[in-house]
Amino acid sequence: MVLHVVGITLGVCGAGVLVSALVETIDGGPDVVALLASGAAITIVGTALWQGTKIPDNIALLDVFVTVTAAWVSMALAGAIPYIATGSLSSVDLAMFESVSGFTTTGATVMRPIEGNSAGILFWRSITQLLGGMGVIVLVVAVLPTVGSGGMNLLEAEAPGPTGERLTPRVRHTARNLWVLYLGFTLVLAIAYIAAGMSIYDGFAHSFTTVSTGGFSPYNASLGHFDSALIEWIAIVAMFLAGGSFAIWYRLLRGDTGPLLRSVELRLYVTLVLGAIVVVALTNDAGTTGHERIRDAAFTVNAIVSTTGFGTADFGAWSDASQAVILLLMPLGGMAGSTSGGVKMVRLLAVASYAHRETLRQLHPRLIRPVRIGGSVLDDGTANKIMAFMVLALATFGAGTIIIAMTGVDLVTAVSASATLYGNVGPGLGEVGPTNDFLNLPGLARFVGMGSMMLGRLEIYPLLLALVALQPRRVKAFVIRQRT
Repeated sequence: MVLHVVGITLGVCGAGVLVSALVETIDGGPDVVALLASGAAITIVGTALWQGTKIPDNIALLDVFVTVTAAWVSMALAGAIPYIATGSLSSVDLAMFESVSGFTTTGATVMRPIEGNSAGILFWRSITQLLGGMGVIVLVVAVLPTVGSGGMNLLEAEAPGPTGERLTPRVRHTARNLWVLYLGFTLVLAIAYIAAGMSIYDGFAHSFTTVSTGGFSPYNASLGHFDSALIEWIAIVAMFLAGGSFAIWYRLLRGDTGPLLRSVELRLYVTLVLGAIVVVALTNDAGTTGHERIRDAAFTVNAIVSTTGFGTADFGAWSDASQAVILLLMPLGGMAGSTSGGVKMVRLLAVASYAHRETLRQLHPRLIRPVRIGGSVLDDGTANKIMAFMVLALATFGAGTIIIAMTGVDLVTAVSASATLYGNVGPGLGEVGPTNDFLNLPGLARFVGMGSMMLGRLEIYPLLLALVALQPRRVKAFVIRQRT
């Protein structure tokens, strides 16, 4: 199963590189041959693995985590090849950082300058975020034959949030509907961007990275390059929607308003976004006019909460209060079932309910009270999993901060870099602020950053359990099981 899923994943990546080669051909750039060769090589290897293997009838849960991790690692390795082949990045570690940042939709870049690269390679950067946003594994499940509970386990292992959600009785149809909605949203947004004044190339490149909440842009100034209030407002709405639950948007499009009206997570998401916009607009002392201040606040807050990471203003030059709000928003993320990173609103609600229950138990030790999210009751297993995840997330953030600080960077840079990389946001504060890039960090800090980005996107458990599976006795049992 590992090789089968990795094969499909590489095939999809190879197709993306070939599309970038087509864009480069149309643009008349210098990287056509390098992109064609890279795309063909990745596609051939992926197709060979895909066609030479098959999905087993019985899929163990541990195998699912190994498969998801192997697919993402192979995708990151394959994604680095075009950068190296075209000479866009000078070393393997930089190419790997850019690739991981793209597929995890973090948007932290080491390209300097961005605009000095060809249209094809910059389009590939956007495609990596398009593929990583909804998730390649979700796409794999959409094209695989029915694999029973194994398909749902694959979906849940990659999908953001405590649990996956079925939109239809069949997992394959759920995955397919999610991708159709995702691509439809991307197409509509591209048309909106083009109608607002972008070129066709820019419209699609930025729609790929908006809906995926990735934030890569072909320009050094990000969306600020266009200096257009209309484009910024379109992006604000799109980032907010991308940070919401695609399951809710799917049901709303089908005329079912119930989930939208009942969702306490959506209410928290809206309240947090609006509240942060008000605070930032009131405390931002950048000297802009009232309308510009509100637009800058709305854009920046949505870019951070949705973890898109686009930039139009240098929030590193704002007041300490505004920067503190932005720093606190970085690891939170949007809703479960969105393309955003972070810990997700639903987990904050679960933690609050759990803390409330435990507080009451100090007065009433025999109290029996379930953990609730709105009108839904969480079973103890899910609640304990969420609490363990929050502890692991805090430990990941803390360890990342300490190690990055040990490389010699200042504390503000270390804290914000750890928060923004784990939260898959992109820009941070200090040396990794919105006007800087991650080339300012030492090599060890960037290596730690790659791990943080992967842990943030896959939400810790798949990577940790895959490492558990690499124990010699488990590897031996795994090989025997595959042969059998």
